[in-house]
Amino acid sequence: MVAIALAGFSASALAQWQWIDGEGRKVFSDRPPPPTVPPHQILKAPRGAAQAVPSATYGPPPQVREDEEEAAGDNAVPAQADAPAQEQAQVQQRAAQEAEAAQRAELEKRNAEIEKRNAQARQANCRNARERLAQLQPGRRVSTVDAQGNVGFMDDATRAAEREQAQQAIRANCN
Repeated sequence: MVAIALAGFSASALAQWQWIDGEGRKVFSDRPPPPTVPPHQILKAPRGAAQAVPSATYGPPPQVREDEEEAAGDNAVPAQADAPAQEQAQVQQRAAQEAEAAQRAELEKRNAEIEKRNAQARQANCRNARERLAQLQPGRRVSTVDAQGNVGFMDDATRAAEREQAQQAIRANCN
């Protein structure tokens, strides 16, 4: 029962949010991003977590001067977004697209490095399997050491099983 409670606590303690802030930096937190962060800039959310409700403009509310409020009165029509706000939104959108492209490039670079390391490991495994197969050729005595440290020689059945394993490794790793 205690283990279940601790497992539940550790899972909730690991819940992490990740998003890109207004300045293009990655932010990591155990709390959801502020409502000013657009949904496309939220990179990671804990499973089952409620998304933060973004505001309509994805930014702080527009400031209205007092004289404009008085002039508008009760029948006021909301003001249209001005050009600087649209330009700022376009700049933020471009920054988000550039950040996403940079993330994709970084991911492709990591994948290429992993693929290179995997190819090197396959080459090493191929070389080792071929050397092992050469050691197990008939007519050669192959010594073994048991768990107590006693030295003995491999019998024909063990040699055949070892050769089959080496051949399987060659088939898997050598192209």
